[in-house]
Amino acid sequence: MKSVSAGRSGRNAPLYSKGGPRIPSRIVELFDACSRSDRRASLFLVGLCLLALLPGFFSIPPVDRNEARFAEISRQMVDTGHLGETRLGWEVKRTRPIGQHWLQAAVVAAAEKVGISSADRRIWLYRLPSLASAIAAVLLTFWAALAFTHRRAAMLAASLLAGSVAFSVGGRLAIPEMSLLAATAAMIGALGRLYLAERHGEALAYPAHSGGDGRLALIFWAALAFGLFAKGLMTPIYVILPLAALTLVDRSARFLRRARSYTGLALILLVAVGWFLLRRYGAVDTQEAALARGLIGRVLPDYPGFTGPPGSYLLLFWAMFWPGAPLAALAVPIIWKARRIGAVRFLLAWILPAWLLFELWPVKLPAYVGPTLPAIAILIALAVERGAMALGNTRLARVLWLWPVIGAAIAVAALLGLAVFDRTTSVLAWPFLLLGFFALVTAASSVREYGVEKSALLAIAGMLVSGFGVMQLVLPNLDSFWLSQRMVAVAAQEPCAAGGGEIEVASAGYSEPSLVFLLPRPPRLLDGAAAADFLKEGGCRVVFVDRRHEARFARRAEALGLRIQRGTELRGLAYGDLREVRITAYRSGS
Repeated sequence: MKSVSAGRSGRNAPLYSKGGPRIPSRIVELFDACSRSDRRASLFLVGLCLLALLPGFFSIPPVDRNEARFAEISRQMVDTGHLGETRLGWEVKRTRPIGQHWLQAAVVAAAEKVGISSADRRIWLYRLPSLASAIAAVLLTFWAALAFTHRRAAMLAASLLAGSVAFSVGGRLAIPEMSLLAATAAMIGALGRLYLAERHGEALAYPAHSGGDGRLALIFWAALAFGLFAKGLMTPIYVILPLAALTLVDRSARFLRRARSYTGLALILLVAVGWFLLRRYGAVDTQEAALARGLIGRVLPDYPGFTGPPGSYLLLFWAMFWPGAPLAALAVPIIWKARRIGAVRFLLAWILPAWLLFELWPVKLPAYVGPTLPAIAILIALAVERGAMALGNTRLARVLWLWPVIGAAIAVAALLGLAVFDRTTSVLAWPFLLLGFFALVTAASSVREYGVEKSALLAIAGMLVSGFGVMQLVLPNLDSFWLSQRMVAVAAQEPCAAGGGEIEVASAGYSEPSLVFLLPRPPRLLDGAAAADFLKEGGCRVVFVDRRHEARFARRAEALGLRIQRGTELRGLAYGDLREVRITAYRSGS
């Protein structure tokens, strides 16, 4: 890997032998055909994203807690028209990025206009902006990689991102992480071109894809503004740290002159002024709004992350970037030796400072290192293209056996969840899980025959097949995980509600935001004693009482002289707290 620009003449030459099993060869033939033009490559990557994300996209219920909270805030904006209110229930006033909420609210409002029934409670509508952002992130990673390598390797980089577990999860959830990922990929592509253009003797891999300095500067600032709009003040961290690192290592910041753009600065100013106005005037503090929030009660907060030692993200990386993580491990010594090359230096600057900061930060959240994945994927593709990942070291090559090991662990965990919690299995999922596992074993065992690229593509294909089995056939049927959906179904079957009446629901001890989102009207989130008071008020009402609150509920009902009827008992797992729960429905006996 002596130079980034070495070996240009063979940019589209296949790096594999066409012998071997039929399916792997067909996969690479398709990859070959699509690498002959940007248009074909883009269509291939869009199709890959859809194959990765659509299974389970419409059938997986709202996921607690971040997705359900995020979607409920957007639903609240649609219902009330207050586009600056981001509080649920008893919450203090605070400023949150509202860009993704506005995108979700616009999608739901449009769905209602075209006549989709109960659009505000269909979680897949809130996921559409994430799906669009995920596809954009992959396409922008492809575009960014073209600054450092050729089209075929750029396709490989984007495919590694599209095939990763982190992408598969984030692209299915109604959260802003994919918007930040897309913004980051755009900033890498724009700044990378400006940085390489400034360095002497380092030409862009594809000059036709560079654009003028003014256009690239505008792309950079627009991506930064969009990241601020969608994700908030986390976004500048992923820009400031690499720029500081490059300035320190190069002892020069001359390339930043190329990033000047008054239009871009105006966009940043517009977002900043919008934030200020929302903080000051956006929240609704009328007595009516405060009463409505108070009636709901306390909705459980976002997932706060976990406390872990330095190195926690390194362990998480093997799951987050699977099946690309073993390739990253193989590329580390090669990339480090080439760290003085401009392209490699730039990409390392985009990864290492942010990664080290978050490793040292006591609270760990997997999403924090997500924006480094495009740069990691590009470095892997760069090493593969230059032929630097020859597997001469047998011991090092054994790391690729983590493909089937981690794949089997994911499949077994999904099936065990069905067996342990629901006492069942998914017969339809077994063929997909076995076929995916076989593809991963083949990719790991035949890497010397196929080469790294062909094996990586086969591993991605195996991940997609296994992912269909898990996301479409296992997770949606894991009833123990989806308590809120079952509670809503029980409430709808109450005699007074079945006759067309509007039922009021309260919950004691179970305050997950998915319950708030799925019900037609907000529930009352109470303790056991207050739940009895709620039933005493009469009308078409039902309360769900967690077993931890049943004693207080019974004592208060007895004190009130309230006759109660015990209804359906539900058992499941509150995965936000990692605890088993038993919830019982009660109605007034009178």
